[in-house]
Amino acid sequence: MPKFHPTALIEDCWSSIGNITFFHRDGKCFYKRKPYTVFRGTAAQLDQAQVHHRAILAWQHLPHSVQLQWNHYAKSVPSHRPPYDNNHHISGYNLFVSAYHGFAQLGREHIPEPQPFPEFPSAALEVLEIIPGSETTTLRCRLTLIDTVNPERWHLTARILLTAPSMGFNPGLMRTYRPTSVSPVSIGPTTSTRAVTFTVTAHSNMNGYQAHIRYRLIDKVTGYRNNWQSVSKDIENID
Repeated sequence: MPKFHPTALIEDCWSSIGNITFFHRDGKCFYKRKPYTVFRGTAAQLDQAQVHHRAILAWQHLPHSVQLQWNHYAKSVPSHRPPYDNNHHISGYNLFVSAYHGFAQLGREHIPEPQPFPEFPSAALEVLEIIPGSETTTLRCRLTLIDTVNPERWHLTARILLTAPSMGFNPGLMRTYRPTSVSPVSIGPTTSTRAVTFTVTAHSNMNGYQAHIRYRLIDKVTGYRNNWQSVSKDIENID
């Protein structure tokens, strides 16, 4: 690392200026340049960042009275971070941004109206079959919704990763997918079952697969989203 040589004007240096940091070792002053890299991101990540930027701008341009409405409705929404109790809730800003992102995921990006947070139904996703292909892999699943009289109100979204059987996985490698098909199987007064298919851009010549899925629901009326749930399943000996 380069050594700093005192001059008539500057005898010693500390801290940082621009992309240069000065430090001392054994009573002598050295300096180094900060590494700088540009995170280019994937197309999906860049698109998500742009949506988030538009959500922030939309919040900043809301009348203060409307922001107060969002703050009021946020008081009944539990925080998604610990401690998970009724004494902590999210802010109106976070509730607004969540709704904005929810509508964007539904393909209906717009400025949402402040509304109370709904009671989400209990949801359970089961992986039934993994069908490998030359370029994509199909996941056949079953989604059960409990305690809802309007199952069409809830949209399923998921983050998926396929690995070898009985292997761990890196959550950072998961990618977001929307169902390629959804069809009702049974509809009761408060419980419904749907057949859900995902087409994943991943394939392998492995003897089997393990599907790792994080899923949650989006409310088509408010744009709100509930907490993530997880499911993993091994399917081995695929011919």
